[in-house]
Amino acid sequence: MPPFSEVTRIEAAIKNKSSKELEWSLWYCRMRQAVPSARPADLKYWRGIEALVKETMAGPVEAKVYPAKKKKAGRGLGLGPVEAGEDS
Repeated sequence: MPPFSEVTRIEAAIKNKSSKELEWSLWYCRMRQAVPSARPADLKYWRGIEALVKETMAGPVEAKVYPAKKKKAGRGLGLGPVEAGEDS
């Protein structure tokens, strides 16, 4: 049995990242969850699809890049630089 045309439309919207279709998909997912006769399994399915649509609408999240601290020479455990010729 082929999937419902609405499900196919939502999958195409997620794949193509079309903003108008993603807005419609979000509305459709919320409408399906608001139906009083919806079964718990249906609610779980449409919540998952809604999350996918929202994630696609948000776009990729860029990772934060923090500046690296430069280490100062001669810093460590308080011993300072140890030379090879010294015996303790």
